Amino acid sequence: MAKNVVLTGVGHDRVGIVAELAEILFEMGCNLLDSSMTLLRGEFAIILMIRLPDNQSLDDLKKKIIEVESRLGLTIHVRELSDQEANECEDQGDPYIISVYGADKPGIVSGITKDLANLGANITDVETKHTGEHDGATVFLMVLEVSLPEHVPESKLRSVLSDSSKKLNVNVSVQSLDVVQL
Repeated sequence: MAKNVVLTGVGHDRVGIVAELAEILFEMGCNLLDSSMTLLRGEFAIILMIRLPDNQSLDDLKKKIIEVESRLGLTIHVRELSDQEANECEDQGDPYIISVYGADKPGIVSGITKDLANLGANITDVETKHTGEHDGATVFLMVLEVSLPEHVPESKLRSVLSDSSKKLNVNVSVQSLDVVQL
């Protein structure tokens, strides 16, 4: 029976990591279901959700990964997913993009994400960047994708984040995402 697997890896970036991993998975007959990859100041991180074919075992995949870990410059972890984990859908609720912009200081990420958690919002993606200096201060930018529970009105989200904006002295914008049905 086919197995659903999550593969996570992190290490110093170099050209060809994605191509080599994809080739190994292709040679084993794996199907790539979902992926997320990013580069942060020279460090590469990857998360892959894959389906192993019936004729391959989790041990077969782990052996292949061990063979290439040092060549890829990554530390890789492989874990089989339960049926429930494999079928979870992350986009439950109403989707929003939240942008936060202001002078960098400790507490911005903590303050915004705590307020979102208190609303029951699930953060499905977050990215932060330092974008340079303005008036002698380092500028901080954070973009979050969140799913807001259907019972929480958008007006409540905007009100809470407006209060956060004032408390943290940052600009916060909220954009509702219209999901296109395929």
